[in-house]
Amino acid sequence: MEILRSRLMLAQSTHNQQDEMTVLADIAHRLLREEMFDEGRHMLEQSLDIARSLDDDMGLIVAHWGLADTAHLCGDAEEELLQLSQVVAAHLQAGIRVPEQLTERLSVLTG
Repeated sequence: MEILRSRLMLAQSTHNQQDEMTVLADIAHRLLREEMFDEGRHMLEQSLDIARSLDDDMGLIVAHWGLADTAHLCGDAEEELLQLSQVVAAHLQAGIRVPEQLTERLSVLTG
């Protein structure tokens, strides 16, 4: 985690938003594994904000999917569905095939 936080500080100090977005998502996923949901969610939201400002489709996908995972872990099915819908939209916008794993997960949520 220390290496990731150092990478984040470097990205921020050099104003490298692409790296900052990526490292925020990496740290967030590590925090989610450690059940630090609030901090992980906050970092994913920061990553999402950067992805939006850069109009970065992959950054949008990663951040929204991470937020969907956070919602799932916290038992918030409505938020999970909302975030997964954004993942689908980002795939379509980027012209990327929607992964089967995503459609299966949406199917489970929508019955």
